[in-house]
Amino acid sequence: MGVWSFYFFLKLFLYLGKFIGFHVWPNLGFALALAWPLERRWQRVLRQVLAVPAGLALLYYDSWLPPFQRLISQAGYLQQFSFAYLLELLGRFVNPLALLGLVLLFAAWWLLGQRLRMGSFAVLGILLVPLSQQLGQQLSLRLAQPATALTAAAPATSAGGDAATVATAVTDTRPADSAELNSALEDFYRREAGRQLKLNAPASPAVPFDVIFLHICSLAWDDMDYVGESKPAVLDRFDIRFSNYSTAASYSGPAAIRLLRSACGQTSHSALYKPAPGECYLFNTLAQAGYQSQLLMNHDGHFGDFVGDLREGGGLKVPAIDNRSAPVKMRAFDDSPVYGDLALLSGWLAQRPAEGPPVALYYNTVSLHDGNKLVGVPKSGVRDSFRQRLQLLFSDLGQFLDQLQASGRKAVVVLVPEHGAAVRGDRMQISGLREIPSPAIALAPVAVKLIGLAAPPKDGPVTVSAPTSLFGLSSLVARFIEHSPYGSEPPALADYLRELPQTEFVAENDATVVMRLRGRYYLRNPDQSWAEYDTSH
Repeated sequence: MGVWSFYFFLKLFLYLGKFIGFHVWPNLGFALALAWPLERRWQRVLRQVLAVPAGLALLYYDSWLPPFQRLISQAGYLQQFSFAYLLELLGRFVNPLALLGLVLLFAAWWLLGQRLRMGSFAVLGILLVPLSQQLGQQLSLRLAQPATALTAAAPATSAGGDAATVATAVTDTRPADSAELNSALEDFYRREAGRQLKLNAPASPAVPFDVIFLHICSLAWDDMDYVGESKPAVLDRFDIRFSNYSTAASYSGPAAIRLLRSACGQTSHSALYKPAPGECYLFNTLAQAGYQSQLLMNHDGHFGDFVGDLREGGGLKVPAIDNRSAPVKMRAFDDSPVYGDLALLSGWLAQRPAEGPPVALYYNTVSLHDGNKLVGVPKSGVRDSFRQRLQLLFSDLGQFLDQLQASGRKAVVVLVPEHGAAVRGDRMQISGLREIPSPAIALAPVAVKLIGLAAPPKDGPVTVSAPTSLFGLSSLVARFIEHSPYGSEPPALADYLRELPQTEFVAENDATVVMRLRGRYYLRNPDQSWAEYDTSH
């Protein structure tokens, strides 16, 4: 086997470090093919020539990188990245500790190879992988056996101590097998398929109010925690906060379609690109309730045909409000302009007529997208850059809330991220890569603010800790429209949140699914196999 034995030791090292997966039978077959004795020199040369591309393909297959066919399909998007951003992404694949480990591994392999047949040990290492997997599963089962218990999440409270929503659940941490996971996913789709938002007209004429969706690209709890901004002051200003909200997506186009189709339950990723019943489009539902749809973005929407996803996939066919008069605050990863959030939102508010039908505004911001650079600010690392842009965004949103409040208008403001930025990254994905919709990417801060109330809510602010997603959020907006909070008496938020639809964590991308079951996260790979997702960093 010669130097190829080091190839297998390298892969076993990366597998044990959870940097890659490991498919036992393809690797074993490749190892035996390399070790099989051949008499003729030309045969051995031909084998080496064929082994190089085969070995690279097998290493890619074992990695956590996207399926190769998806990489090919996304090549057009990669060409739009600036050269500097491409270099930055390549640099994130370098792990200094892993490199040091590989150097030490090579030194040990070379020294031992002077006296031992390392190919035999490589084959033995491959054969030990399924045994280690089985022992790990048995140990996990044994540790989980006494963990079945009834637990109740402590009541989340506001700063003033007001009781909020309590989530009670049976926590059973036993690991699941593939059959159980497939069944659970099918049951999830079946339940979600039966959901449809019913927006009833108010029983009596109500004071009109706008609905403003702030759809934020690249913001998750993990991102905020990683950069030291886990408790931003702007979130404390919202009346309802969701601490266990799943965006169900890891890319912008699918995330936008999911929000705009949230008048129905959550579908599979593939269904997003097929026509949906008209009653599933949220802004259609709002239009039937008398709302005028509007679209505003702080970018041009060309990348990934985002505007096309809004119109064709999400049913939001209104023209986008011209944003080119706003100042350019950043340059995106493809060097396109990113306009200032505060300038755009302030401009929209200034031009909003005092009379006329209420407005449902969809505002999309990419200020936090990976690779963006602040204009006039020295280049910094990924973490510092994200922190700077996050602080700027939260400052802009806080000032916009002040302006809304001062304007005397009434509005329900919904802050909802598309997905996280994956700033931290983990063992399975480098920083910025979002092919796998992990909990660090899909668990995001969602909040609702009632602007223009006669008095603060009786029981606010409230934190909802139950598992929630898009259908629950649109249901909450519908409840505000059906029973307006803008009466003479302060509203009771608990009345709006009672039996709010819950949705367990299922997040998807083109070829992968991540599902939470009994407190554990599981990844369904492109080959339909399941594995427990390692959430460590």
